[in-house]
Amino acid sequence: MTILDAFLGAKPTVEITEKVFIKRLGNSITIKALTGEDIDMIRDQATYPIKNGKKTELRVNEEEVSRLLIVKATIEPNFADRQLLEHFKAADAGDCIQKALLAGEIATLQNAILTLAGFNDEEEIEEVKN
Repeated sequence: MTILDAFLGAKPTVEITEKVFIKRLGNSITIKALTGEDIDMIRDQATYPIKNGKKTELRVNEEEVSRLLIVKATIEPNFADRQLLEHFKAADAGDCIQKALLAGEIATLQNAILTLAGFNDEEEIEEVKN
């Protein structure tokens, strides 16, 4: 089999899903694979100019990257669901994630999303986060 055959036989990225079990909830969150373009857009969305004296630097808000990754990759539940937003008194899906999940659960989901996107080891995952 050639590499071309492998690509032609591969599932489209939108079909790659996985369930991530959240012990505290006794249930799983269903996530999907993200493309490089998705991850780039998320990093851009979470990057802000910061004045440092006379210079302006760009800084990435890593917590926002985590929330946006989860928002974009989560199939079930929909963190923008009106009932969830009301229950957690959340302004939007990212705020809902912050209020509904523990810090370790957010990290677990983020790592699972990045692994599903093809980042295979901690070093690659840390590079994407930074």
